[in-house]
Amino acid sequence: MKKKLYTCFGDNGCTSTLSGDCVAKDDCLIDVNGDIDSLQASIDKIVAFSMNNSDLSEDFNLLEKIQVLLWQLGGEISQRSAGGVVNKPVKESDISLLEDAIASFDLDVKGFQRFSNLLAIEVNESRVRTRKLERSLTNYLRDEKLRSVSYKFVNRLSAYFFALAVKIEKENFKIL
Repeated sequence: MKKKLYTCFGDNGCTSTLSGDCVAKDDCLIDVNGDIDSLQASIDKIVAFSMNNSDLSEDFNLLEKIQVLLWQLGGEISQRSAGGVVNKPVKESDISLLEDAIASFDLDVKGFQRFSNLLAIEVNESRVRTRKLERSLTNYLRDEKLRSVSYKFVNRLSAYFFALAVKIEKENFKIL
């Protein structure tokens, strides 16, 4: 017998957190996790493009690491406590990894940037979703329910996606 893909648990407007708490679906915790899910879906597209595009092969491993860290961040947030039990929490070295990647692009950006390359547009969409997540996390940081290193990582992640989009635009990567 196949297992059902639905539980009916959410039919009353509540959902369960990682720690087992029942919270309303409009709780800010669910909004934050929704923002993480939205960003993950956007990154999935970039990862799919990078698997078939030699121009993005260098970024593939970093993109996969970013996805793991975001998943871990969601777990940490769901536990409603800073530094909750997760396997691979965000560390300062993860921020350095993003900063090194940005520096390696060796970009000189002046003024407002528009994108016409479809892949650059997709990457910029990830930047936009990252900025939304950052805004959602601000209260958690202020209330000390989020480690500052995690917030800093999300902030640097938006810069990484912007830089990657600019690189793709300037080098005119092709979607294969």
